[in-house]
Amino acid sequence: MQGVIQNGVIGGLLGGLLFTSTAMGSQPSVEAESPPSRGYHIVRPGDTLWDIAEAYLGDARAWRRVRDLNHLSDPYHLQPDTKLILEENSPLSIDVLHLEGEVWAEDVDGNRRPLLTGMQLDASQSVVTGPFAFVSLRLEDGSQVVLPSSSRIRFIKEREQGVVRVRLERGAVESKVTSRPGEEHYQVETPVGIIGVRGTHFRVREQAGGATTSVLRGAVAISHDGRPQGRVREGEGGHLDSRGRLTRVALLPAPTLLPDWRGAGGVLHARVESLPGAIQYRLQMSRDSDFIELVREAVSDDGEFRVEDVPAGAYHIRLSAVDANGIEGREAHHVFFLREVGAHR
Repeated sequence: MQGVIQNGVIGGLLGGLLFTSTAMGSQPSVEAESPPSRGYHIVRPGDTLWDIAEAYLGDARAWRRVRDLNHLSDPYHLQPDTKLILEENSPLSIDVLHLEGEVWAEDVDGNRRPLLTGMQLDASQSVVTGPFAFVSLRLEDGSQVVLPSSSRIRFIKEREQGVVRVRLERGAVESKVTSRPGEEHYQVETPVGIIGVRGTHFRVREQAGGATTSVLRGAVAISHDGRPQGRVREGEGGHLDSRGRLTRVALLPAPTLLPDWRGAGGVLHARVESLPGAIQYRLQMSRDSDFIELVREAVSDDGEFRVEDVPAGAYHIRLSAVDANGIEGREAHHVFFLREVGAHR
């Protein structure tokens, strides 16, 4: 029996496509350095849809086709480094933005190959993270997927519906989905349900006999065996059990970091104030404020953390509390600097 958690109306996303001013009809700058068989083009400064269509498709008038394939609301403004899809049936493009620890791509026969930052994945492969490992991925529309430790996902693209499905086989996944008006084009599939979205920021975690979601921005719609079970909105969490019963709750507030934290010599000590309703606390460390470059994660039952083997430097920290349903709550964000020697902030 399968379940799906689906995403509804969403906004304010990370990883969305951005557009800067580039006039149609300016001097051509497109070089088709990638063969058209790859099915996409990476925008460079000065590129226009007119030039791209002529270089790849042999007809500048085909620019409307490129516009429609990429759902561009303003085709006159293209952001450099944006990936434009050129073929209707081009394979799903998945880029490895960042990884920490041991992360693999696994084929249907169980053969594994280590992933490296900058690689591109085949959608037929599963992505697997080892203990204390993380990977951040970017899809062709700019959506971002972060996979924490001991997790496993597989991507599936349904061509006719234009839906990208993330099959969560183990662990958890965090998604920041680029908004596309009028469509639910991204889904996370769990053993008990499916979560489908137009664009939002939400988390899904697989649990024994169920799944949970936390909606940090936007809204998600939950379904079980093809039947809608209800929506979970921004600031709410949902628990879906094996029978398709959905429990909705308000997310726990962000925990309060106590001021006695210490960071030195590769070790971070931190403590949060006890929060009513919390049975666990989670801490994540990243080199960037968007939490794409994750480096460490820790879980604590009592709110005290000791994170070891952390290289000296500045880190963004986010803290959250987990309730009795296993739903992760709102986040508190901080910046720490760990020194080589001593215990000064």
